[in-house]
Amino acid sequence: MRPLPGVALRATRLAAALAASALALGAYAQSAPTTLPDDLAEAEAFALGYQAYVMGAVYVRSQLLMEKDTHPNAALNAPLNQFNVYPGLATPATAIDFTPNNDTVYGLAWLDLRQGPVLMTIPGTPERYWTVQATDWALNTLDYVGERVGSKAGTYAYVPPGWKGKLPEGVTRIDSTTTGVFLQARTVVQPEVASDIAPVVAQLKTYRLEPLNKAAAYPRADPASPVPNPKLNNPVWQTLEFYSLLNRAWAFGGVREQDKEVAKLARALGIGPGLTFDPARLTEAQRRGLERAAQAGFKRVIAKSRENGELRNGWRYATNIGRYGDNRLVASAVGMVGYGGNAAEEAMYLPAFVDNTGEPLTGDRRYRIRFAADQMPPVDAFWSVTIYGNPDNQLKDNPINRYAFGDRTPGLRKAADGSLTIHLQKDEPEGEAASNWLPTGEGPFWAILRMYEPAAKALTGGYVPPPIERIE
Repeated sequence: MRPLPGVALRATRLAAALAASALALGAYAQSAPTTLPDDLAEAEAFALGYQAYVMGAVYVRSQLLMEKDTHPNAALNAPLNQFNVYPGLATPATAIDFTPNNDTVYGLAWLDLRQGPVLMTIPGTPERYWTVQATDWALNTLDYVGERVGSKAGTYAYVPPGWKGKLPEGVTRIDSTTTGVFLQARTVVQPEVASDIAPVVAQLKTYRLEPLNKAAAYPRADPASPVPNPKLNNPVWQTLEFYSLLNRAWAFGGVREQDKEVAKLARALGIGPGLTFDPARLTEAQRRGLERAAQAGFKRVIAKSRENGELRNGWRYATNIGRYGDNRLVASAVGMVGYGGNAAEEAMYLPAFVDNTGEPLTGDRRYRIRFAADQMPPVDAFWSVTIYGNPDNQLKDNPINRYAFGDRTPGLRKAADGSLTIHLQKDEPEGEAASNWLPTGEGPFWAILRMYEPAAKALTGGYVPPPIERIE
């Protein structure tokens, strides 16, 4: 459904007004009378809770993903400070709770730097595209180790904020802005070719993580506890429990220096670093305000994920993924819907939610994307188009187990003029078109065009992909 004229503008103005008022209210709340009229108490709690939500959703998502991925009963798991190498490319059955690519094998690790640096040793590098991206607890990219930046085999240290110690000789230092860090090791493979995938899985398993402090002991989840659910269908995202999780996320992963003043705005409500959130200590009006803030914040963050960037031929063009600065709403939007996106120089992500007529994409219709010979995605590495279910943001089951189509897809067919047409539809197309079939499955879906090591033309906005064209 398209927003009514002016709705998006009014929502943006409301968000800006709330952000400004929250700053004032935060200072006011420290000296406010202990008893306010209910309408004022509710309004104040809403404004402060909304601001905390917009900034904090990405922190909570980091925390829940970490708690799930390190739980011993999760389908695929590894303890803190250990790599969890996936046995192949992501599939609908793979336990990845964000929008995974289908281009690279993943090695994922959650680091706890509260007891000092964690060392990563890479004994050898593959003769293909590879990268290890480190992001902080607010999803900002800290640094890269990998092919694009010319990294060599060796040892790299992820160092917590303010650490003054000495690293071993020859170790490369990477400073973190938070004590929680997420590592994503990605190595490209040829999809649908098992013989190309197995050696990459084996190579990723040679990566090693170990704390510099040999005496460090790290928390482990109780096997008797339930496996956390970080997905958007978890009711916690729209309840008061969100604020308890936010305090827990800040206690484990820390707060970026530039976020600390904002994080302290709602201290009078028990929300902030080092605090315990207790709804029982609030008035009924304050609880109502915070509940409304959680619901409104959730809707605003999800809406932002669909509106980030400039709309070009139905694709959302943006280069602000991976490094967010003070744009906390975008960080939370990406964290909630995608998580872990690369910075633009490493990879660009262009999502599409509508076809060339502006209608939402659905498996009930047939589509095509025709890249002219001179209109192929400009990359120095590789590219792909991947399909995701809507609203679950997961890969979709299909009869040929193909979840993406790109320049490495086996059997790819170009026309005599060098053009490439990808057919997006539920059922297999007839004739030669079947070679370039990207199954959409049942129901609504959306797509991402990924460009790895994008060329300057893509980074500067000179490249516009062809639309997803509906076939009547």
